[in-house]
Amino acid sequence: MAAGLQLGLLALCTWLLPLCLGLAPVRFMKKEHQSLGMVWLAGWFMMFAAFQVMAVPFIAAQASYHALVHSYTIGIAALALLSLLIGHGCIGPCMEKARGSAPEKGQLPLMLLVIGLIVLQMFFAFHMQYLDGDDSFYVAASLTSQHTDTMYRYTPYYGADGELDIRHALSTAPVFLAWLSDICGIHVTILCHSYISILFLFLMYCIYGQLGKQLFPMQRKNQWVFLLLLNLWYLFGNVSIYTPESFAYTRTWQGKAMFPNLMIPALFLWLIFIAKEEMDAGEWGLLFILVTDTVFTTSTGIFTVPILLFLAALIVAVSQKRAALVFQIGACLMPSVFYGLLYLFLK
Repeated sequence: MAAGLQLGLLALCTWLLPLCLGLAPVRFMKKEHQSLGMVWLAGWFMMFAAFQVMAVPFIAAQASYHALVHSYTIGIAALALLSLLIGHGCIGPCMEKARGSAPEKGQLPLMLLVIGLIVLQMFFAFHMQYLDGDDSFYVAASLTSQHTDTMYRYTPYYGADGELDIRHALSTAPVFLAWLSDICGIHVTILCHSYISILFLFLMYCIYGQLGKQLFPMQRKNQWVFLLLLNLWYLFGNVSIYTPESFAYTRTWQGKAMFPNLMIPALFLWLIFIAKEEMDAGEWGLLFILVTDTVFTTSTGIFTVPILLFLAALIVAVSQKRAALVFQIGACLMPSVFYGLLYLFLK
């Protein structure tokens, strides 16, 4: 496959496709939450959740990996077209908001410093890849799926055929990266150690950008100060090889890095929406999708996320006298309950 076509398909799958997918949920969010950044984020959340929902039945039935690739490709394309039809009306308001968000003169140096630091991190993530031992499982799991036409059956470490690997089978992130590799025609190891590293770093800072808007809604300069402090925190957070900051740079494409650096900040963003009573149908739907995404990244999300969200719901429900909130959050936690029971059943 020609390099130009490969890069075009990669851009289509990682930029245009999420933008189309995110239009429908953002269309039903509150006006103050609608933006191009939120559309792109929502699209990625939809991609992850759709893959999780579709892949787990294939994995549990020990079906063909390539059958999943064909099914998901058709399904996600149809979902993107449907989302575009439903949500195209919010494109105009999001574009207007983007045009009206130009920084003031006093904010420009701070903004350029933050953007410069993010670009620098992305540059080094591409050119100074760290050798991570867990690639013997994660990237190898993607490759094993491609070459054996199975999922979580063959041991990535030494290639032996065996029973279904229940420990990892419900977290489908490696299989998703294998799908992206097949669609784009780029070797999954090259894809993970180059493009995915910089893409997910950018995705992480987009989530933190949305958090900054919620923490400082009327103080745009403080939003950039917040992002600057986060940049410094991540740059100097490598106090051990096990911190989320270390994972963000050295294991960006692995589920155990996606969970603390993408899913947890996104969940805290939604907790702010809940505390501010700024939840419409779009926000509730995306919270349900986010809970599904946490399982997509790692099986620990099955039990850690319900603890986090349910405790937060209790605190907010008591402090704001909103008893119904406990039941609303409980409904959004159904994916964790379902995958937890499925894990016990398969085990």
